[in-house]
Amino acid sequence: MAEGVQAFGEIWLGGRGGVASGVLKLAPTGLTWRRKQGSKLVEVKKDEIEALSWTKVPRGCQLSVRRKGGPTVNFLGFRDKDLDTLQQYSRTTLALPEGVSEGALSTSGHNWGGVQLRGASLAFLVGGKVAFELPLPDVCTAQQTKDDVMLELHVDDTGGEVAEDMLTELAFYVPPGNEDFPAQGEEVPPAKVMLDALLPHADTEAAAADEPVCVFSEVGIVAPRGRFEVEMHLGYLQLGGQSQDFKVRYASIQRIFILPKHNTPHTLVVISLDPPIRKGQTYYAHLLCQFPTDDDISVELDITEEALAAKNEKNGGKLSADMTGPVWEVFAKLLRGLSGARITRPGHFKNAAGDGVSVRCSYKADDGQLYPLDRGFFYVHKPPLLIPDNDIESVEFARQGSGAVSSTVRTFDLVVRLKGGAEHQFRNIQRSEWGNLFEFIRAKKIPIENFGSAQHGPGGAKPGMEDDDMDPGIRRAAAEADDDEDDEDEDFEASGGTDSSEDIDEEDDAEMIDEEGVAVDAIKKKRKKGDADGGEEGEAAAAPPPKKKPAKEKPATSPSGADAAPGSGGKGKKGKKAAATEEGEGGAKPKKERKKKDPNAPKKNLSAFMYFSNSNRDKVKAENPGIAFGEVGKLLGERWKAMSAEEKAPYDEMAAKDKVRYADAMKAYKASGAAGGGEAAAAADDGDDDAGDAADDE
Repeated sequence: MAEGVQAFGEIWLGGRGGVASGVLKLAPTGLTWRRKQGSKLVEVKKDEIEALSWTKVPRGCQLSVRRKGGPTVNFLGFRDKDLDTLQQYSRTTLALPEGVSEGALSTSGHNWGGVQLRGASLAFLVGGKVAFELPLPDVCTAQQTKDDVMLELHVDDTGGEVAEDMLTELAFYVPPGNEDFPAQGEEVPPAKVMLDALLPHADTEAAAADEPVCVFSEVGIVAPRGRFEVEMHLGYLQLGGQSQDFKVRYASIQRIFILPKHNTPHTLVVISLDPPIRKGQTYYAHLLCQFPTDDDISVELDITEEALAAKNEKNGGKLSADMTGPVWEVFAKLLRGLSGARITRPGHFKNAAGDGVSVRCSYKADDGQLYPLDRGFFYVHKPPLLIPDNDIESVEFARQGSGAVSSTVRTFDLVVRLKGGAEHQFRNIQRSEWGNLFEFIRAKKIPIENFGSAQHGPGGAKPGMEDDDMDPGIRRAAAEADDDEDDEDEDFEASGGTDSSEDIDEEDDAEMIDEEGVAVDAIKKKRKKGDADGGEEGEAAAAPPPKKKPAKEKPATSPSGADAAPGSGGKGKKGKKAAATEEGEGGAKPKKERKKKDPNAPKKNLSAFMYFSNSNRDKVKAENPGIAFGEVGKLLGERWKAMSAEEKAPYDEMAAKDKVRYADAMKAYKASGAAGGGEAAAAADDGDDDAGDAADDE
């Protein structure tokens, strides 16, 4: 996290259509809130903040951010102790002398009070306490009838995540003697004064012209599936279908994507919504509009010069009264000019054939196309899925198979893991796409978990590369977990077979062969008897079964095709089994003794990274309550890697001193003769390098 940035998780953004959970960050430049599931981002810059207020609400505590000339933004879900942090931030970073003002909500239920206009928000107060606050951009129609001000609010098909009931209109009675909005003569009563004060902040252009400015007929939409007539109004988008209509406010459109479909003469224009629209029990966060790639169109907007100028002033001058070009491009540019949303096109990625910008894959039970974009990934089409880069924790190139088999497998999987713990697996990608995807993801600096093997392609890593086949942070955490068990694990031989004292299934017994002087039946009987006696039948008794199940052993053949003779010097598996059988009575191989660690041996020296980890582990745990052990090591590794040489200097000095201490202690230990002829000392000396040194080299 950047220096000076503080984050609050599980903070809810309040709104008329419900609330959404996300992360709020306090930075020197202002406040940013990002939704956890979706791309919605709310940013309030430092110079836009007029005041902060703190109120206790049923969901904990609420922080209200009043913006200069804009509507108030409410964040819910704070705890009481967070107020001290916010007070310090408001006074030191935002330079607000009054800090965060504390207030209370009105719970009396009275409908008689006062109205205050706070920028682009209307606050209704009862007894000096706020009863509710209304963002004026939600107002689509406002009119005055004698002493009343009637407000009608936008109603659309977004925001339906929690909304079965929604506020649609309300009226304010403004008496003739009102002092907050004093009358200006007999012809301008207080109600008219109040209406004139709030109209500049209301979004009344949507109702100013009921006729659409442009219509696209018979537009094929993939999700939700059907053919719709798309009407673009000044303030909203209307989709008319045979069975259902949708109305979408431009404020709900987050981004527009133009995605060419591979090997088909169609182009998708994707409209990303937050909040989504709802059809039945299904929510659609992305509308996939499909157009013929080669069809051209010319349109002339039904819009006045004043309305066109107002739209261009608000949305960056992207709208033209006359537009000509491919139908998909005209559609996207018109939507951009009316909504102000940005257009995203495929960037630098090309597929292996060089004729497309997507790769074919499967997600869950459906086939689709994955578009690697410069700032994220977009999957089409069931369900449409947008994954921004800043939500990605890491990716993994998963081979389907291992060893020699993997070189013949034609596909692989791409696993994308998110910071929230979820993951998406895109399967059955052609192996020819491996290199392009790997280079593209590495250029974006997204962590690749199996980097060591992934850089060598789907055939696997070169010999000797297996140790690097792990994300550095995960490797460091594993090294910390196993640091005290290194001496115990060094006796384990993965390729040296298993003890014959393990429990063996009947299926494994079928692989055993009678050798000279040794009968399989006799071995089985002794094992059964040993099991019945609890493993206490002397030398022939079976040892306690280890955790791992032994691998099946098959008879090996000599170069000429014949079985190797029992007891011969050949390297066949049969010869090895015979030798192993002869080593112990009853076919039981004597268990190899573990090397015991000398308690008098000097303690190993620690690396600079280990000193850093020991000093900061508790801090990381305190900043991330409930974090898993592996994640602690990963965060420590990331912080260590980001530190400068000057910041690492104190830990390097401690490591250097400890290394000298260890060398002196080892000399004294060897000289004392306690090392047993020097063998134990040499074994301890071999473990001098640890995961911390590896972290330092990253």
